[in-house]
Amino acid sequence: MRWLSAIVVLLCVASPTFAAEPLPSRELIIPVFQVRGLEPMDFDLIDFRADERQPAASRIDFDPHTKFIIKRHVGAALGYDNGIVHTGIGLYLTIAELGRWNFGIPAVEFGIGRYPVYDPLRKLSFTKEQPTILISLASIHYRVAYLRSLGYTWYLNLEQIYDMRTNFAGSQFGFSFARQ
Repeated sequence: MRWLSAIVVLLCVASPTFAAEPLPSRELIIPVFQVRGLEPMDFDLIDFRADERQPAASRIDFDPHTKFIIKRHVGAALGYDNGIVHTGIGLYLTIAELGRWNFGIPAVEFGIGRYPVYDPLRKLSFTKEQPTILISLASIHYRVAYLRSLGYTWYLNLEQIYDMRTNFAGSQFGFSFARQ
């Protein structure tokens, strides 16, 4: 309570002080003007017109269900078609992701296949391992797990391939790894 009474006494004792003379001032000259022919603006209409000027490709009208992103997978696959065992190592590219599934585009693989070969000297048919180039026409990659110790994500693959050596199509199962 003593603080309150001390504050009241100090406020009463302190009298307002006024300046002895007023501060010099100057008169402000403001030009009088009028803007004619300017209509009221609707900013919603201005924003709408600006949006319409943008190209249609840059406008997004809905939330996409897929996530388009390019991922590079390095992997290996094995398959058996038409009596031929083939395996390949390649670089896969995926362009879309839907949940745990990634969808790939055509890619090149280098592989080895066991192809039937006919020896005309011995008149004998046998299988021989030969190098080949495999074209991955379409691939689907299922994200299994993230391997924290390696810093890579592990995928299981199913792909349709085209064998350049024997000119046939086939399928392969395999695995791949990607950084993303």
